[in-house]
Amino acid sequence: MKWGLGLIAATTVGMLAAFVPMQEASAQSILEKVRQRGFVNCGASQGVPGLSRPNERGEWLGFDSDVCRAVAVAVFGDRTKARFVPLNAAQRLPAIQTGEIDVLSRTTTWTFSRDMAVRFVATTIYDNDALLVRRSANIRTANDLNGLTVCLQGGGSLTEQAIDEMEEEHTGVKMRRVYFDSTIQARDAYFAGRCDTYVTDGLAAWGQRASTARNPEEHQVFYVGHSTEPNGLAIPRGDDKWFDIVRYTVNVLIWAEDEGITQANVDEMLRTTKKSEVKRVLGGEPGWGRIIGLDDKWAYNIIKQLGNYGEIWERNLGQGSPLKAERKFNRLYKNGGLMFPVPFN
Repeated sequence: MKWGLGLIAATTVGMLAAFVPMQEASAQSILEKVRQRGFVNCGASQGVPGLSRPNERGEWLGFDSDVCRAVAVAVFGDRTKARFVPLNAAQRLPAIQTGEIDVLSRTTTWTFSRDMAVRFVATTIYDNDALLVRRSANIRTANDLNGLTVCLQGGGSLTEQAIDEMEEEHTGVKMRRVYFDSTIQARDAYFAGRCDTYVTDGLAAWGQRASTARNPEEHQVFYVGHSTEPNGLAIPRGDDKWFDIVRYTVNVLIWAEDEGITQANVDEMLRTTKKSEVKRVLGGEPGWGRIIGLDDKWAYNIIKQLGNYGEIWERNLGQGSPLKAERKFNRLYKNGGLMFPVPFN
């Protein structure tokens, strides 16, 4: 089709007219919007035990919820300045792009295509796929899975690939697959006794064990496959200042655990430390917060109000929680995990 100059000009003007409001809308930084609004809008799940889920009083609990609260503490010095917006999988990325939320903190794997649409800031959790299986089945190795039925969502899910990998690696092992329209239906079928096992994300398996099983001790979590998925925080693209604040909020949590700084000892560490980096990060040097646009005590406030990474893990997912999930790759690097802080110097 041939376009005349008049049509091209009209089309160009129309495109510019459509683009100008977007430029004007983005002129105000996310930090300015958040401060003007008075709270951080956090994208949450629709209810995943241990990660983000409201209790009977409407208070959002979980690891992901506390990490987003840390961003609110960095900005306002107050953990209550976080509001949670429940989103399903299809809603989560558009909610970032439209500005409905400031930070997405809910079971979202960092991938190339997603990072081209929004901006992933930091990995907060590494997860693997797992089977939920009854202890009475006495599963010790992958060979013990041969011939068992597994409930799973149809449609070629990533968790099904974990079963494929397990069967390819262990010659002679073959599971019988029972497909359902959703992972919830698959879960319910497992607990109803229709299948021997149920496959899902590892932390989701620990959560279902704790929240859905009548007796959690009757079930075990058995990891399968080789995929390790990085789940992280995501924000809108194009705002470097907000990127810095969210990234280094997560970094403070990991850094504090690495330095042995806890919610209980942070005051003593600030008062007695001989390490210049610790003193500076905790706000002992005036003007340190200016470079990131925050109060000098922004990192101290996060640790004081929420604890370090390990403390947040333990109370929501670890031994201090109903899940009692294995920390695995989410341990510090020096303890055999993948978590390490960026130096604050």
